Amino acid sequence: MTTASLFEPRRAAALPPILLVDDEVAILDGLRRQLRRKFAVHTATGGAEALELLTMQPVSVVVSDMRMPQMDGATFLSRVRVGYPNVVRILLTGQADTQSAIQAVNEGQIYRFLTKPCPPDVLTDEIANAVELHRLMTAEKELLATTLRRTVEALTTTLSLAQPAAFGRAERITRTVTELADLLHVEEPWELEVTAMLAHLGSVTLPANVLAKLDAGRPLSPEETEMAERVPVISQELVASIPRLEGVAEAIRCFRTRYDGKGAPVGATVGEDLPLAARILRVAVDFDAGMAQRPSVQDTMAVLRADAGAYDPRVLDALVRCHAVPGHPATQEADVADLEPGMVIFDDIYTIDSLLLISRGTVVTEPLIRRLENYVSQGRVGHRILIQN
Repeated sequence: MTTASLFEPRRAAALPPILLVDDEVAILDGLRRQLRRKFAVHTATGGAEALELLTMQPVSVVVSDMRMPQMDGATFLSRVRVGYPNVVRILLTGQADTQSAIQAVNEGQIYRFLTKPCPPDVLTDEIANAVELHRLMTAEKELLATTLRRTVEALTTTLSLAQPAAFGRAERITRTVTELADLLHVEEPWELEVTAMLAHLGSVTLPANVLAKLDAGRPLSPEETEMAERVPVISQELVASIPRLEGVAEAIRCFRTRYDGKGAPVGATVGEDLPLAARILRVAVDFDAGMAQRPSVQDTMAVLRADAGAYDPRVLDALVRCHAVPGHPATQEADVADLEPGMVIFDDIYTIDSLLLISRGTVVTEPLIRRLENYVSQGRVGHRILIQN
């Protein structure tokens, strides 16, 4: 074995991965030889094979032929767009059919449409440009996701100190949303998590006694119900002014809309047209409200399934699978001095004068620990706390 061959796997692993799709093996072999020095080249002889490969091998760019049996390039790239929106798509075809080009652009939202035979240097340059575009898009999304998540965490942590019941509830709902997103294989769940947390911002307008009723699942008066129903509207208005959170604001606005459209105004967005974040949030919110009224997961599930038209069937099924194993979470008692960020408060914590300090389900943070230590030092809270394992 030569020295060069020893370093070949390491060099290939460092190259940007691309996927070439063509039903002619000879063409794939020629393209692989042409491109292998600059890219880690993967190949597939059809759309179905390529889609299966994408489930196992992340790539930056897909280059597909147009004319292939079973699944043409336009159809294949449109499926890539839906399942792997970050992958940059290029169509390479020998057809001079303008209609095919239009179909490919509209359905697959392709980055480039190149005709065969394509000069090697042109193809190499276009793929390199597509790789760079993928890098920039990925970096921007990662920065956006991280920045927004940290901003939301700072905001909700601060607000939780003022309204512990509302934001303990928000954290429980967000955990359910995260679990559902995982079961539904949502590729980028950060927007769903942000939606779940920010949907409760409007709760700061509610009186403490209304928040307590909501948290305990107790009936509200007509006036209190009207207050609670305004919360999503207030939350949506607050979020709508934040750049890049337009999708979050829209999901908050319509998350109370039933999946089957019952009771919705004519022309309202319903069914699969509802944002996925809204459909998941509806299930999570109603599940949390149900659990506040009854201790049994199975009883709560039965209530939700009895009104199945309100929910996306796939999301409701994911909730059932999420709680397939019955039973209550294990708990343990911990000293306030031993609390660590990331632990979960199992039960509401009240001061000796019956002030709700921390709501059940709240995730422990450094500010929360300091707040508890201050109350313990004043003798207003016991130093032993129940936490969830």
